[in-house]
Amino acid sequence: MEPEEETYAPELCAHCEGAGCCYCDKKGEVLVRQPSKKCHHCDGDGCIYCGFTGWEGLEGRYPPCTW
Repeated sequence: MEPEEETYAPELCAHCEGAGCCYCDKKGEVLVRQPSKKCHHCDGDGCIYCGFTGWEGLEGRYPPCTW
């Protein structure tokens, strides 16, 4: 049985609200594992646990949260 491939979709960066910042590589959005979930530490406001983006399961930059 093969593992399911994770899918990612763009979501608005909570830190800059789409304007572009260093946390989203100046794109205004970040790729988030689907289904997208707001960070449970900050409720989507942005904190150290979500890289200040407001989302859980960011692609690439941070390892998946297993809590």
